[in-house]
Amino acid sequence: MDADNLRQFGFVVTDGSSFFFDAATQGVASARVTDDRALTYVLQVDDPAHGFSLVTEVATDPDRPVVVVRAHLTGHTSNLQVYGYLVPHLGGSGAGQTAFFDGSRGYVNKRGLWLAVGGDTTKDQRTAGYLGHGDGYDQLHHDALTSRFRQAGPGRVTLTWKLNSGGGSWVTELAFGATRAAADGELDATEKVGAQGLFDAYRSGWRKYTSQLSAPAGDASLFFYSAEVIKMAEDKLHPGAIVASLARPWGDGASDDDGDVGYRKVWPRDLYHAASGLLAAGDTATAYDVLRFMGRQQRSDGSMPQNTDLNGTPVWTGQQLDETADAILLAVRLAGKASGPDIEKATSYLLGRGPATPQERWEEAGGYSPATIAAEIAALRAVERWEIATNQVVDRAVPIQDIVTQWDRSLESWTFTRTGSFGPGYYLRISPDGKPDTAEPIDIANGGGVWDQRQIVDPSFLELVRLGVRQPNDPRIVATLTVVDQQSAAGTMWYRYPRDGYGEKNTGSSPPGQGHVWPLLTAERGVYTVLAGGHGMPYELQLQSLAGADQLLGEQVWEGSGLPTGSARPLVWAHAEYIILAKAVATGTVDDRPA
Repeated sequence: MDADNLRQFGFVVTDGSSFFFDAATQGVASARVTDDRALTYVLQVDDPAHGFSLVTEVATDPDRPVVVVRAHLTGHTSNLQVYGYLVPHLGGSGAGQTAFFDGSRGYVNKRGLWLAVGGDTTKDQRTAGYLGHGDGYDQLHHDALTSRFRQAGPGRVTLTWKLNSGGGSWVTELAFGATRAAADGELDATEKVGAQGLFDAYRSGWRKYTSQLSAPAGDASLFFYSAEVIKMAEDKLHPGAIVASLARPWGDGASDDDGDVGYRKVWPRDLYHAASGLLAAGDTATAYDVLRFMGRQQRSDGSMPQNTDLNGTPVWTGQQLDETADAILLAVRLAGKASGPDIEKATSYLLGRGPATPQERWEEAGGYSPATIAAEIAALRAVERWEIATNQVVDRAVPIQDIVTQWDRSLESWTFTRTGSFGPGYYLRISPDGKPDTAEPIDIANGGGVWDQRQIVDPSFLELVRLGVRQPNDPRIVATLTVVDQQSAAGTMWYRYPRDGYGEKNTGSSPPGQGHVWPLLTAERGVYTVLAGGHGMPYELQLQSLAGADQLLGEQVWEGSGLPTGSARPLVWAHAEYIILAKAVATGTVDDRPA
């Protein structure tokens, strides 16, 4: 799930004399779900100038490392020629690869990894080449493959081939293996099943999965799809290892071989939300796998790492106490049903390190965070209940109850300012030293600048209500809502906080720039509204609108249009929050709220 083995695969269309059309970069692209009980799409790229459309469907072989692409042309298709174009990225880099054609197939290999390309290909109109140096893509800009080479590499290579598109349709298969024979064997087995048989098996597998789920009454399309997106992001060889997103934010502008796999890492916080969403949807088995994987992530001191690879080995080195608290909350909730993190070790770590956190949930600032402290208090209260229920006797110098009481009583003195310019009193995003009434400077990440801490508010404070630390109608909560809406709202969507620089300054650019609104914050606000006795449906409808025809919720969207930015999409956390919200709207209860 964290491997980047393909940089690009797509189709080029030409009439052989007057135009070149690259479906990856030209035309009008759209996507729509064809079955909300299965991860199936129709992808379409229209070329209004020449009156044709390229329609594509993709499926993976449920039993093999093979991707099957089925495509056809519609509209004015006479005299059109279609070519496949592949830019491999084996082992996370374009360098050092060798590509060649042999018989009816194309191949790429690099250090013990092979990619075999099969399907409806021709044996004459094809070439291996070097990316950006007169390869097939460059040649087709001049209407034909005039220089054809059987092999290219080692280097940054490409494959280009004419498709045998009799009747205007064709199938392409991409298979992986540790050897050429292994990749060929996988491809042979898939071809024996046939394209239609494989697409049927793929759909059937997803339908079997969703038949076990339980959705609220009404339009449950995005509910089912959200569960499927979460399940999709689980690595197939490491049960419970659900990555934060299959996307790399603004990855189209990334260098070819920097080694970063984007959000295809496993964050304990995102795992907690993923498991909570799946539990709300009725998938308990995957939630148990998540808990087991968390047990492999846990460090010897009881803490949870910022994130890990698929084996549970830490990658980034930050420390966020809400992630340790989240692991406790899930472990207590599923206690006795699956092994997981050591609750007592995690508890000792929280007691010894909290309540201030080196990083809050946005992974950017340290200090006293209302959201983090809410998670800590909720987790410690959960441990108290668990110890009583299981007759655990733990000899501590200071009882948990005493520490929880102290943190609860001190919460406002650490995080609630009464001297800020936005109102008589409100919670801050974070107070570095726990002195919210002072002009303490806070450094905003991604070039946001240095600001008085009292100028930075964040909807995350609503975790105090979500986790049962404060009541929905608490005057301090209500007052902060007013401030957050004044400073960070765009209708029923919210920014993380003022002056956020994580986002695009202009369309197509990458951070630092201008922060944009986050769909998951709409879901969190809807959850709060339900807890406060209000109507959460407007927030659910807003999220359905943001998901669009392809039913995907991203990290950020543009203000006004609601269209996705170049950030991660889909974002597992956002889909998990949608499930929780949809169920809360239907039942009036919030599924992941601690007892």
